[in-house]
Amino acid sequence: MSFLVCAHRGASGYAPENTMKAYRLADKLGAHACENDVHLTKDGEIVVIHDSNISRVSNGSGEVEKMTLAELKKYDFGEGEKIPTLEECLSFFAASGMELNIEIKSNDDVYDVALVEETGKLIEKFGLTPKIIISSFYHKSLIDMKERFPLIRTAVLHGDEIKEAGAYAASLEAAYSHPHFKCVDEKFMAECEKHGVEVNPWTVNTPEDVKRMVDLGCNMIITNYPDMALKIR
Repeated sequence: MSFLVCAHRGASGYAPENTMKAYRLADKLGAHACENDVHLTKDGEIVVIHDSNISRVSNGSGEVEKMTLAELKKYDFGEGEKIPTLEECLSFFAASGMELNIEIKSNDDVYDVALVEETGKLIEKFGLTPKIIISSFYHKSLIDMKERFPLIRTAVLHGDEIKEAGAYAASLEAAYSHPHFKCVDEKFMAECEKHGVEVNPWTVNTPEDVKRMVDLGCNMIITNYPDMALKIR
């Protein structure tokens, strides 16, 4: 079976999500790519974290956008790990050879175009344009990314079904559709294929679901358990 395996927030089934430990483990397990999430801090730094508030994933609390990087670095994000900056992540991925799917986050529907701008600049700084996919639930961020950095690949991220998902992704110049795996069936795949859009479903965490996605022709499987998906591959 030929498909790529992307470790969701790193190998988050085994290590604290969105930490360098999770990315190192994903690399060790043989994942082809990792996924992460980015937010802007109060002082304009890009940090890697899924939530807008640090309380779920650390021993602290507070909104990322209201804290400086120095303040965030004081907390434990699991097993002694500190919150990584995107720059720290990109340095690691440049050396590892893995690809990286960066999800642009918005906080309560408040979107900061500076996050797209600074993310794109860092990607170019590390020479990683061919290795990066930018995804987001907030699709204006994908439009902004393509306008500013046209060579960076983008992906339409969605948890619910989108009518004519392939046509919609193509209209945004996105190379990929990133649906929740339960949205994917033969009709979905055929419509995406018609428009030249590849499908990378998330978060596919059982062997049965991995096999179903692969049988349907998905390009990349996003999973918390990259070793499980690689075993099937």
